[in-house]
Amino acid sequence: ESGASLQPGLDLLEQSGVAAPTGLTDVAQGAPTLRALREAFPPAARDALALSLRATADGNLWSRFTAFVRSQTGARSLAPVAGTDPDAILSRAEAAVVAGDLPAALAELSALPPEGQARMAEWAGLASRRQAALTALATLNAEVGQ
Repeated sequence: ESGASLQPGLDLLEQSGVAAPTGLTDVAQGAPTLRALREAFPPAARDALALSLRATADGNLWSRFTAFVRSQTGARSLAPVAGTDPDAILSRAEAAVVAGDLPAALAELSALPPEGQARMAEWAGLASRRQAALTALATLNAEVGQ
């Protein structure tokens, strides 16, 4: 939770003859914190929205103009919105991040256009690392508790 190094704990596991799961060894120097992920999401989402809007604007002038204005203002929905447009997707993803539901956030992001997904790739990678570490910790707890 703190983002501190896990290496001392991993060393203790090894000394005890317990193999640490990959999800934990991958973040031996510290897992991304939920706080950091929550803080990093809004700026990445603004950029992803701008890229996604440009990518999804159809050929007519009004659509391109609207996408331009929205991308310039950085305006986006902060509460979850229904729909399949990039703004709605990002609003639901952010709500999931705030709730601590990283799998739901990652699932939402997979529905963005490729341009938006590319911008969110670094954030998604960090979120995936955290989620893998949490899953590995749950598995380790279940195995050691038996």
